[in-house]
Formats: sequence, structure tokens, C-alpha cells
Amino acid sequence: MRAREPKKPNNLFRLLKYVQPYWVYFAGATAFGLVKFLMPVGAAWFTGRAIDVLQQVSMGKMGADAAWHRLLTYGLTGGAFALLGGIPTFLRSSVGARAVQRVTRDLRCDLYAHIQKLPHSFFDANRSGSLTSRIIGDVEAIQPFVNQGLIQGWMNIGLIIVVLIIFFSQNVTLGLLSMALLPFHLLVQRSISWKVKENARAIRDRLAALSGSTQEKLAASTIVKAFTHEDDEVERFSEEAEHLIDLGIRNSQLNGLSQAAVTSLNTLAPMLIILVGGHMGLFGDGSLAIGTIVQFIMMQSQLYGPFERLNDLQLTTANALGATDRIFGIFDTEPEIADRPNAVKAPHFKGEIEFRDVTFTYPGNQRPIFTDLNLHVPARATVALVGPSGGGKTTLINLVNRFYEWQAGEIRIDGRDLRDYTIYSLRYQIGLVTQEPVLFSGTLYENILYGRPDASENEVREAARRAYADEFILRMEDGYETVIGERGVRLSGGQKQRVSIARAFLKDPAIIILDEATSALDSESERIVQRALEELMQDRTTLVIAHRLATVRHADRIAVIADGRVAEVGSHEELLEQGGIYTMLCRQQFGDEVIARDGIELPMGL
Repeated sequence: MRAREPKKPNNLFRLLKYVQPYWVYFAGATAFGLVKFLMPVGAAWFTGRAIDVLQQVSMGKMGADAAWHRLLTYGLTGGAFALLGGIPTFLRSSVGARAVQRVTRDLRCDLYAHIQKLPHSFFDANRSGSLTSRIIGDVEAIQPFVNQGLIQGWMNIGLIIVVLIIFFSQNVTLGLLSMALLPFHLLVQRSISWKVKENARAIRDRLAALSGSTQEKLAASTIVKAFTHEDDEVERFSEEAEHLIDLGIRNSQLNGLSQAAVTSLNTLAPMLIILVGGHMGLFGDGSLAIGTIVQFIMMQSQLYGPFERLNDLQLTTANALGATDRIFGIFDTEPEIADRPNAVKAPHFKGEIEFRDVTFTYPGNQRPIFTDLNLHVPARATVALVGPSGGGKTTLINLVNRFYEWQAGEIRIDGRDLRDYTIYSLRYQIGLVTQEPVLFSGTLYENILYGRPDASENEVREAARRAYADEFILRMEDGYETVIGERGVRLSGGQKQRVSIARAFLKDPAIIILDEATSALDSESERIVQRALEELMQDRTTLVIAHRLATVRHADRIAVIADGRVAEVGSHEELLEQGGIYTMLCRQQFGDEVIARDGIELPMGL
């Protein structure tokens, strides 16, 4: 698999592409937010003017009646600013949430869709729990950045500009003094934010590893209990969780250090205004009114508050960068298997399959699984694949589904390289029944319908009948609406397999692949499932993987896969006549006692 190193400097810009379709929402939320922040600025301005009126009255420069009318005007207007501030606050939150949630949804859906396109080799190398953590947790982690960076960031910048204009229009000296501590804000931001980013990324990586390990062990809870490893697993979980403590403490310390520095600066700023402004009022030319000083003090929070929030934005951005890099690291993993530019929709297959000089090596391995493998599967024939474990039988059927890409040779269906067909149309005509049926939490009806989502209820029931699944489904209290639990936990092995076969019936494929479909069943369940499989196999090309040779003796052909090649091909009787690997496998399973039948030595019971 080719995995390019993520282009980290560009990942935030890539994220902005998800924002672009919703720019109107972001612009609206920013405008409402700016109005929300300007409400206290207006209240502070009118408060300062009211204090100036009182000062003029105390100095005898204004009469009581005139002063009262002005105070009433300033007070009511300032109060209106304060009371009406909730309206833009609500509108900003509502419109902003619409934008943020839509961006999150699009990113999460695209990430999930991209992962679905990746080959089996990707899933071999990545735990499902870790991938789930990226789809859910990492995408969730960028929400604060999308909200604060793209809405609150502009709101705060706009507020800073407005406040500075008011400050310098009132008094240049106090305006400059108000900005005196801002460089220290920037210094704190730069010195801490990159450390927060690295620490946040380490936390996300550790959480992903813990999530993957936890999901794996919970899914195998039966084995854990059977081997009495509950205490061991708790201890391992505790050890992994312990690694998160230092990272979490360091993250809190970094955030606390930043907040402490900013809080100190915010406390100092009003003190400077009081001292310097008071000195100017006491010893200056008398042009500086007390109301102006009060206005500056009240509006300090409207200047340093935005800078504090911008500082938080730096930290939020640093936290989001780790998650963003991990998300786009998945996007940068290119699917190995894709439609050729001239790929066509596959016609209805007759089902002839031919392997021509196929060579295949798993990604990252040096030793090939197959070298120049050749095998012919006639249309509508049943061909069994047998041989020693690890010989490549399952790999062979995975290549037919294009779960992996082979390095040399051709695999043809009906005389045409299957890579000439679109992947969807190819797999749509191939049915798969595995040793361990994969069922989903939900109802029996939904699990069967998975074979063909557009099927009617009658077609679902007919598929269940042909798979001999309706026998047990109709005995259940809720019938087809019975909820079977995660991985079909409420069903027996035979019942799960019959549901899986019903799903294959509903799909109605031209080619059927049976991968040890009955090996894990008891004799009674195997008898019922085998009967269902025989009906499923009628008039279809069937590839059967089996270790129990008694189940494949009636196959049209038996291919022995060993040492990366097709060592023997023939019927049951023909292979026994050859006395080769197949005969050896029969002796291993059925012992050395043989009987003579038509001049051919057959293992007892075959």
C-alpha cells in the first residue's frame, strides 16, 4: 500500500474546503457574535457618559433637570444594550451550530466512505477500534476549532478593532497604554501553543491505541472468560490507562500556565489605566473626564477578553492539529484497488473463472503466496479448494473478489480480465458465505435484507424459506422482527449460518464462494445448512474451501492448493488414483484403513 506522508502545513486549509459550502452560516454567526460583543461596549460607553454628567453637576456646570434628562437617556439606552444582548447571543449560537454540525457531518461521512474504499491490507494493519476513534473522536475534536477559529476568531478580531477605534478617539495616551501589555499575550501564546499541539497529538494516539485494544478484548469476552484472564486484562487496561495520566496532567498544566499568565495581564491592565489616568486627571489640564477613565476601565475586558479568547483559539488550534493530521493521514492513504479508467459494468456472468499465471504477494511480505498459479473453473461447476493450512486457499477467493491486487498474471471471468469490470458490478455478482457468519445488530429481517436492500418483503421471506431459516424464525416470538444483538449473539451457529445463506439467496449471485461454511457446526446443524447450501449452489459457479474432505467428494472438480500452486486437479476418484497429496490428506483424516472399490483404494467412509 502506498501511503504518502501527510502534508501537515496544508491540513487546516484542506479542512477549510469543508467549510466553504456553508460560508453564509459562518458569516451570519460571525455578524451576530460581533453584535453580541458590541452590546457591552455600548453599555460601557453610555455608562462613561452618565458619569461625566454627574461630574458636571458636581462641578456646577449643569443643572439638575438637564442632567436628569441626559442620565435617563444614557441609562435607558445602556440598559437596552445590556438587556438585548441575549438576542444576538441566541442567534449566533443557533446559526453557528448549524454550520459546525454540517462541517462535522461532511468530514465524518467522507472519512468513513474513504475507509470503505481501502483494501483488506489496510484493515490488516489497522485495528477497527483505532479507526473508529478517528471517525468519531478525532472528527469530534476539531469541532471547537471550527467553532472558535472560524466564528469566534473573526468576532474577536472585529471587536478588537472597534474597541481600539473608540479608545484612540477618546484618548490616544490611554489607548496606547491599554495596548502596552498585548506583546506579552503574544509571547505566552507562541511559547505554549506548539507544546500543547504535540501533547494533544500524543494523547489522541494513546487513546486510539487504548480504544482498539479495548474493543478487541470486549469482542472476545468469551475467550477471555474461558481462559480466566479477566484479572490479566484489567491489569493490562490499567497499565495502558496509566500512560494517559502524565499526558493528561501535562496538558492541564500547559493550559493552566497559559490561563494564569493571561489572567495576570488582564488584572494589571485596569490598574495601569487607574494610575496613569488618575495622574492625568489630577495633574493634567483637566480635559480628561472621570467618565472617560471609567469607560476605559470597563472596556478593558472588551479588549483583553478577545485577546484571551484568541489565546484559547491558539490552544484549540493546537489541539485540533493533532486530530486533523490523523484524519487527513487516512485520506492520504490511497486505495490500491480502484476501477480502471475504461472499466465497464459487468454483464450477467455465466461464471467461468480462469487463473492464468497468477503471482501474488501480501503487502510488506517478501515471500509470494502464489507464483504462476493456473486454475480453470467451468461455468456453473462446483470446484473445491483443499490443501494444507496456509497454502493460500482463502487468498485465492479473496483475489476473485478483488479484495487484494495480484502482481502478475490474469484472473478472468467469462474470458475477460475481471479488472476490466467495475468493482461494484463484479462483487455484486459474487456471493460469500464464510465459516463465521457476519451478522449485524438489528432484526433478522434487516440482516437478510442486507443481501439486496431494494428487495420486497416477499422476496426476503422466500430467501429465508430456501435457506431453511424460516423454520426457526417463525418460531420466535417476534419472528422476522426479532432483534438478534451484536454479531447475532442470540442465535446458534447453525441459525446464524442459515441467515447468512438467506442473504446470499436474496443477492442471487452468479458465483458463490463457500469458505468453510459448515466446519464450525454440530452434525444436526450441518445437515440442515448443507441442504440449504446444495440448493444455493444449483446453476451457479461455486468455489468451496473445505478442510473436511467428506463434504467435497461430490464436487465436479477438486483442486489441491499447496506450496503456492495448484498441485492436483481432478474428481475425488481421479485424485485417489493418483495417490498424491489428496490421498495423503484423506489418510490423515480417515486413518490408514482402506477398502478396495472398483480397483481404487478409498478411505473408509468416503
